[in-house]
Amino acid sequence: MTTPDEIVAMELARLSATFVAQLPEQVQAVEDDMTAWLDEPGDVERFEILSHRVHQLKGSGSTFGCPGVSRAARALEQSLGAFRGEIVAGRLPAPVAVESAMTELQNEARQARTRSPDPEASP
Repeated sequence: MTTPDEIVAMELARLSATFVAQLPEQVQAVEDDMTAWLDEPGDVERFEILSHRVHQLKGSGSTFGCPGVSRAARALEQSLGAFRGEIVAGRLPAPVAVESAMTELQNEARQARTRSPDPEASP
């Protein structure tokens, strides 16, 4: 008989595998949001959409067993946060640190995909 704790562990493993399988799409969405923002760096709404998506990825990475993704998303979030006041004030930021943090997030997402089982193969 399967205990409630085992059921929860199996479900979390399944959800984690699904999260990792969806990482390429999630990271692509962050990239797309970043490209849109960099095309118009003074656009506060685009910046907030990007910031929100990165924040969600940071929390999800920790929840679903991808601490590297979470750390990289946190670094990207912090890089974005450094520009928040400048953007709201209407001054255009220099995005070098943000682009570097984005590259780290992409690398961590690729590594997570190579370590994770196929979600379809989960019990």
